[in-house]
Amino acid sequence: MRGADFKAGIGMILLSLWVFWYSSRYAEVVINIYGPNFFPQTLSVFIFICAIMLIVNAIKGKSPSKGEWIDPKGFVRMTIAIGICVGYILWMQVIGFAMGSFVFLWILMTFLKQKGVVKRVASSAVASLTVWAIFRYFLVIPLPTGMWGFTF
Repeated sequence: MRGADFKAGIGMILLSLWVFWYSSRYAEVVINIYGPNFFPQTLSVFIFICAIMLIVNAIKGKSPSKGEWIDPKGFVRMTIAIGICVGYILWMQVIGFAMGSFVFLWILMTFLKQKGVVKRVASSAVASLTVWAIFRYFLVIPLPTGMWGFTF
């Protein structure tokens, strides 16, 4: 049994139970068949299931050995990708959700070396407009419009 995986699993179980309990306190304003607690509670159930699987693997001894380590190059790339995500959150307030998402996806795909400029532009446009349409028309949630309030 690997102690780190077991402890992480217990921590994830406690986190998922707290998120489930805390999100159940949200106001019961139901626009559709679900309320504001639907998404966090669904995520907490998935976290709970993953935590149980982690604990079971730790008990069975199927945890990764201590010999496995994080590649420093991969860690730097991950840190840069997280920085791009933080920049996206800040920049989205300035230029709006749809444009910010397009720029974010294009920069991230370029950083991750996806081949083909046309593929990057097309997939960025389709993904950002699809997510925007889901939030705007299905979930009816207002998104930041940025300095161009007349756009999406």
